[in-house]
Amino acid sequence: MSYLSPIFSDAATIGIIPIAQRLGRGDYKSRRLVRYMTALVHEAGFPPPLPCLVGQHLEHGVTMKSQWQRDAVDAWLDNFLPPDNALACDQAAKTAAAAEMDQAAAGLRLVVGGRP
Repeated sequence: MSYLSPIFSDAATIGIIPIAQRLGRGDYKSRRLVRYMTALVHEAGFPPPLPCLVGQHLEHGVTMKSQWQRDAVDAWLDNFLPPDNALACDQAAKTAAAAEMDQAAAGLRLVVGGRP
C-alpha cells in the first residue's frame, strides 16, 4: 500500500514543509521543525536530506532549504508502523470486515426451489 501525498507532484524531490504537513507537523515553527526532522533522521531512520549549498559550502544536515528524495520519503512513510502495530491494524480491519459481512448476511433471505 502506498502512502498518497496530499500534494501531488511528479518532482523527484520534496522539501521540508510538505514533509512536515504529511507528518501532521505543519504547525511547527522553523527552528522546531529543523530539530524534529534532525531527530527523525538520527533516531528514527528517516532518510537524510540531499546536500544543499549554504553560502560557500555544502550543508549535509537538515535546514529549511533541505530537499529529500521523494521515493525515499514515501518508502519510509509506507513502513512507518512497527510490525506489532501494523499487525494490530490488520487484525482490527479483519474484525471490522467480518462484522460488516455478518450484518449484510443477516439481511439475506434464502430462496428454496424454483418459481413460487
